[in-house]
Amino acid sequence: MPFFETIESASDVRKRELEKRNPTAAPPKKRIPSTIRVSENVPKAKIRILHVLSSIDLSGMQAHIMNLYRNFDRSYIQFDFLIPRDPTPTGKEFPTSDELLRYRRAGFFDAEITRLGGHVYAIPVYSSRNLFGYTRLVDNFFAEHEGEWKFVEGHMYSAASIYLPLAKKHGAITIMHVGSVIDAELVRRIRSANMTAPILKEDCADICFASSVGAARALFGDITVDAGRIHVIQDGINIQNFLYNGKIRDAFRSKLGLDNTFVFGCVAQFHKNQNHEFLMNIFAAIKSILKEDVVGEYDTIKNLPMKLLLIGDGEELNNIAQIASELEILDQILFLGTWGNVYDFYQIMDYYIYPASVNGAPASLMEAQASGLPCIASDTISEDINLTGLISYYSLSNPPKAWGYLILNEMIGMGITSHLKASDDGYYDYDTLMNLHRLLSEKDNENESPPRFDQKSYLLNRSASPQMIERIFENAGLGIEQEVNFMTNLYQNIEK
Repeated sequence: MPFFETIESASDVRKRELEKRNPTAAPPKKRIPSTIRVSENVPKAKIRILHVLSSIDLSGMQAHIMNLYRNFDRSYIQFDFLIPRDPTPTGKEFPTSDELLRYRRAGFFDAEITRLGGHVYAIPVYSSRNLFGYTRLVDNFFAEHEGEWKFVEGHMYSAASIYLPLAKKHGAITIMHVGSVIDAELVRRIRSANMTAPILKEDCADICFASSVGAARALFGDITVDAGRIHVIQDGINIQNFLYNGKIRDAFRSKLGLDNTFVFGCVAQFHKNQNHEFLMNIFAAIKSILKEDVVGEYDTIKNLPMKLLLIGDGEELNNIAQIASELEILDQILFLGTWGNVYDFYQIMDYYIYPASVNGAPASLMEAQASGLPCIASDTISEDINLTGLISYYSLSNPPKAWGYLILNEMIGMGITSHLKASDDGYYDYDTLMNLHRLLSEKDNENESPPRFDQKSYLLNRSASPQMIERIFENAGLGIEQEVNFMTNLYQNIEK
């Protein structure tokens, strides 16, 4: 059976379980295949928002914006997208949007954007050499569409000080949005070019949003953030999709031949700032430590089959595969590319490794926590996102072998052994477990303190943890529905 049929069965599993929990719920609408370019019958929206992005391919920022788009009331709020494209194939230095789109391959979200009622536009890639021509072309673009967008929201920093004032000139309310993570090297370049100062001027961005305090501080600095100039709205996720599901885990692991295998994982595009080369060296170090363990410190896991599962794509993919080959670990790595149902792949994993050299709050670490995965991340990542206590932080100044020792020691602490079968032990009843905890916590005499509830240990029992994790995320306001409601009210108030 082809692998994609397993993915369909994963969706069926979720639907069946939803129907069991809520038998009176209306049956879901039949899904329109994403390859069909047919717009929904959506009435004209009251508010149209133009998002300026680097692409509409599957990546963290784009995935989150599309998640919002799907969940907004599209009779009230509609999205359009403006992306930069290389003008070379057109033979013109400053081609029109239609000419640029004619020569590009479709992005991952193209068909879905069309189906949801949105439009995609393009402008040439900006460089310092084409400043005046670029400015004139962007000015003409917004003049042609004057009055069409109530808001223009910029997610590209490099040219924001050009396109946002021009959008504002033609009547749009302008928003600068900093994603949940930002590349440390990009921050250095932006600051050295003094690009943030123009963005903060009154004639540029009316409002500045950030998805994490860490990313906001990295880009704009502590003074600006502490002065309240940047509004932090953390990205929400579809919590239900990411909660641990043993049936989906078993189906995917069986199809990939990963039964009784300990699976390390990472979900990240193959860009320099995601530090996949360091990740390769960590995994190689883990294998080396186990092989060279002459004193028997890791005997309980020495014979445990291990794989590294990677979700993502990007310009560094071939280079990383070559590095893995040189480290003699290529046959133990699964490069699975990009998937729209990334939440199902977290179910396969047992331990999440994220050694990226970025600042902020990566969505993938939120998703990994929602799936009940123990995680280790570089210490540049904001500690604010460690809602569950499942994330350990470690400095990139430590060598890969030190990361390897830390991970192996955590595995020992978790009770992982070569002899345990990787099988689903079913769902535990949350309330029963909590009542048991309260019973065990009762004091034998008045002078004794009850033992402290170890949340991390509880959550590491993944089949027991979904209800608690769902409550943690909802209490933190990180459900996608909560973010959609907040943003809808925000757009309404700004419009007034």
